[in-house]
Amino acid sequence: MRLSVLTYNLGNGMADPRRIARFLERTDADLVGVQELAPAQADTLARDLARMYPHQALVATGFSGKGLLSRFPILSREELQLYPGRPDLRCVVDVDGVRLQVLVVHPPPPRLMGMRYAFDPLADSQLATLAELALQQSPSVLLGDFNMTPRNPVHAQFTSAGLVDAFAAAGVGRGWTLPLRVGQTSRFRHGLHRVRLRPVARVDYIWCTPGVHVEAAWLGDDAGSDHLPVGARLVLPDR
Repeated sequence: MRLSVLTYNLGNGMADPRRIARFLERTDADLVGVQELAPAQADTLARDLARMYPHQALVATGFSGKGLLSRFPILSREELQLYPGRPDLRCVVDVDGVRLQVLVVHPPPPRLMGMRYAFDPLADSQLATLAELALQQSPSVLLGDFNMTPRNPVHAQFTSAGLVDAFAAAGVGRGWTLPLRVGQTSRFRHGLHRVRLRPVARVDYIWCTPGVHVEAAWLGDDAGSDHLPVGARLVLPDR
């Protein structure tokens, strides 16, 4: 079963809702995981994409917001309280008889700890739990802004545990997704969000469990956020 998936950090209201909806219509992905989902964005996506994505799980809380848009039935959904104020979204989707676990995640960024930047212990635990949940219920995909580059030790931990970085497996180029604009939380913003920057870091990922084959991976078009979206075409194992 082939499946196209997309992950996109919407910038907590930065990306215009109608522009996002038009972009997703063109992209035509089967599953879309979003982070930093603001109420106005969720309202527009729910209304304008209802026919394209009849199954939706939207938690529109702004910076901590997450959502899943799906062509396929969402059998269950829950918010995982693994880090205070940053719940992750866990759904099970029925993809033509295959129960696919989808985790939409957004851990906090690394902090300066001693002489280096690293995830704090609670964020480390959050990420370890997400990887464990994915591997316990295969097939699974993790979609999100992981706030880490491939050099972060957690990336190596995910890989050694058996998870597959879709862009590393089948993408072309560096895959940089951030920053495309000055973010909403920057104290220096003052309208600079209209100026397009050149991304210099890959922080947005699609991770898959063993048995899920990655045929292709790519960066999506600019739809107004400070991140670029990441897409992948996957082949799920037979039932």
